[in-house]
Amino acid sequence: MQPSARSAFELGLDICAFLFLPVLVLASRGAAPLIGVAGVCALGVVAPNGAAAWQQVRGWALLFAMLVLFGAASSLWAVNPWRSLLIALRLTGLFVAGLSLAAASGRITAPRRLITFFISGLLAAMTLAVVQYATDGALTAAHSRREFAVTMLNQAETGFALLLLPLSTMLVLRRHYLAAALLAALTIAVIWLLVGDMAKLAVIIGGGGAAGFYWRRRALARTAAVLSVVLVAIAPLTLPRLADIDAAREAAEYIKFSAWHRLEIWSFAGSRIAEKPLLGWGLDSSRAIPGGNAMTPEDRPWLPLHPHNAALQVWLELGIGGAALLAALLARVWLALGNVAWPRLYAAAAGGCAAATLVVALGSYGIWQEWLLASEFLTVFLVLVMARLTWPAPDAPR
Repeated sequence: MQPSARSAFELGLDICAFLFLPVLVLASRGAAPLIGVAGVCALGVVAPNGAAAWQQVRGWALLFAMLVLFGAASSLWAVNPWRSLLIALRLTGLFVAGLSLAAASGRITAPRRLITFFISGLLAAMTLAVVQYATDGALTAAHSRREFAVTMLNQAETGFALLLLPLSTMLVLRRHYLAAALLAALTIAVIWLLVGDMAKLAVIIGGGGAAGFYWRRRALARTAAVLSVVLVAIAPLTLPRLADIDAAREAAEYIKFSAWHRLEIWSFAGSRIAEKPLLGWGLDSSRAIPGGNAMTPEDRPWLPLHPHNAALQVWLELGIGGAALLAALLARVWLALGNVAWPRLYAAAAGGCAAATLVVALGSYGIWQEWLLASEFLTVFLVLVMARLTWPAPDAPR
């Protein structure tokens, strides 16, 4: 490949990094085509390195391939077979793009430029989010068929929360202390201005996770890996029963109605998981589960599109096999973070980012939503690129 072509692909990744968060603000569904473009650019970056470029993502590729194949196979017993096949095909494209970005992260020749583009996009996105919030969606009103609601900014708010720690820490390690403090303060202020509770919780949990990782990274990583496996394994036995516990119900009702509705959703999902625990109802069949459109006593659907919990959704749709793959994926993430040779402070920030991501996955959104997977892969890519800017002086894991 000609050097000029490779440079063009890198520039394409720079532009995608800039657009990432503004796209989440103005049209979150645009994250899916954005990662498609980013994936093509990443393939252009890694192509000159041949098979060697894919060594670091080989194990991840195997897990994702098993998940897609099992999801496609579930069309044989799914409620909506064609829907399951379609989602399996979409996941294949998303996973290829995400793995390509991970492989390309170590071969970017100008990582500082890419992160500069990203920071510019972050500042633009926060400005756009505040304007949208203050003007009731004036920026998109002329082009959107849906009436604006402030909750439409939750996706971008989540993106701000997940990247807060890695970005601030990278700037600190590069001794840009004032920039790190100002950017962190501005990001937190915007997150607290907006209405998404999950993003606020992600900031709090992420901060606690980062502190723990800084203290004892390897030990906490192993513990998190084991707890993740246990959490996924027992999810159908524990989460659906929360709605029957008076204290949990009263706490949920006190927080806000949507929290109580979430417990009702989990209760319904648990009853359906019990009907087909081995194979599930089929990939992305949550929206078609019998009885899901029936109304609760509060006149809300028992299952609106998905269970709003990754563990329950995988159990519901793919049964014990899908749950095992999800548990293996989560455990691998934690163990990798425990052993990666990054500076101690940055590894702690990445651990906090992973903890925040897990909180979001277990409390909101559908696990197969394209904008969500695209956002997660782009976040991983940015975290990996920023890690390269934290050298020298790596610390051994503790």
